[in-house]
Amino acid sequence: MSGITLYEYLAYNVPSRCQDILDRYDIPAAQNEVELTDNLKAYVRVYGQEALEELAEIHPDRELIAEIASLATPYNGKAESEYLNASGTMNRIESIENQLRGGQSDTSLTKTDMLIGLGVAMLTVSLFKQS
Repeated sequence: MSGITLYEYLAYNVPSRCQDILDRYDIPAAQNEVELTDNLKAYVRVYGQEALEELAEIHPDRELIAEIASLATPYNGKAESEYLNASGTMNRIESIENQLRGGQSDTSLTKTDMLIGLGVAMLTVSLFKQS
């Protein structure tokens, strides 16, 4: 399965917003999406967590990802999963995280699942930093 990186997703879907961020750090304007992707990678390498938080802010699916993340509610009973909900969202996210870490591949995961998983991870990091 050939996936798309977060950098590519942003470069192709919100290129002007990406370039606006890079302009603030005096990173030269990209001539195409490939250069923009490379510039975003370099930006995150240099600025780390701060860069990821800024990219999370411009993610085109931010509201959808936040809504999905809010579906998980704490479960105080006895269960294998820390969070449960009717749609099994947290179990699905755990499967995505496992695949991202190089674990067993679940063929039922799609590119959309991967993008949502990455987005949820970025937003979670961003939300925890704000707390």
